[in-house]
Amino acid sequence: MDVTPNEPAPRDLTAPGDDLVLPFAIEGMDVRGRLARIGPVISDILGRHDYPAAVSRLLGEALLLAAMLGTALKLDGRFTVQMSSNGPVDMLVADMTKDGGLRGYAHFDRDKVEALGSAAPKLADLVGTGSLALTVDQGPGRNSYQGVVPLEGDSLSACGEAYFRRSEQLPTLIRLVVAETMQRDADGHAGGGWRAGGIMIQHMPADGGYVRDAHPGDAPDGSEPAQDDAEEDDNWNRARILMETVEDHELVDPGLAAETLLYRLYHEDGVRVFSEHPLSFSCRCSQEYIAGVLKGFGEDELADMYTEDGLIEVRCEFCSSNYTFKPEEVSGA
Repeated sequence: MDVTPNEPAPRDLTAPGDDLVLPFAIEGMDVRGRLARIGPVISDILGRHDYPAAVSRLLGEALLLAAMLGTALKLDGRFTVQMSSNGPVDMLVADMTKDGGLRGYAHFDRDKVEALGSAAPKLADLVGTGSLALTVDQGPGRNSYQGVVPLEGDSLSACGEAYFRRSEQLPTLIRLVVAETMQRDADGHAGGGWRAGGIMIQHMPADGGYVRDAHPGDAPDGSEPAQDDAEEDDNWNRARILMETVEDHELVDPGLAAETLLYRLYHEDGVRVFSEHPLSFSCRCSQEYIAGVLKGFGEDELADMYTEDGLIEVRCEFCSSNYTFKPEEVSGA
């Protein structure tokens, strides 16, 4: 994954910001990172679906992962995080366009999720066994590439770390937090919402050297990663330990600026921030787009889609918008 260079941008270290990914570097430590803060955007996305809280949190984590990894790419198309499994949540998709447009949805068995009896079940209980695919789609006529890792560990964070360890040989630490909030409007009425925050750091030495235990992505199954006698890089070890001190509430606190949090963590070493990547909700569905898709079906296939009223009704899984079509609007003739 190529990291997109950004020019340093002077920022107000005290002003809270939302719906953004902020790249940063720890000076002199060969460590780069990204900090994501998502408020109204993730509340909008999750609020469009009637998902159980556990499913919403899992989708929120996938959206965070898509935002942090996608903004690290020289992306001209779309970056997608897709989970497929045999558990109660058997599919989950989150993607981001080159301009920061996010969307996502989950497919699940509601009865099986509710039978877990916990608002925060373990990842293995939610998804069983399966895989996590990270896909870069550069658009029509251009090559796409994909990395796939098994759903192992106790979080999507661990799966993301495994991807970089196996496929990119980059030591990586990822933290994802999604929290349900209670908010009041101007009239004092209470309502629920969501917030999400994530941080990741990577060891990227200028000389190309990495810490030991980095597993080559093309190693045969069952092989052990090469070992040597070198001690883990002291700078990486320090950056990792400091990041592990971050509290969940700090990552989702709307009153805490991203820059302030980074300063708390790494001011002794020197932390440099770069231009932020704004995030938004963006779904690509439309009446015209879906009509074009339907026109690709044969007349016999379309006939099976008509309701008793002689219409075709389509619901977008990403944004929950409903579309209705008359036969003459979708006929391929």
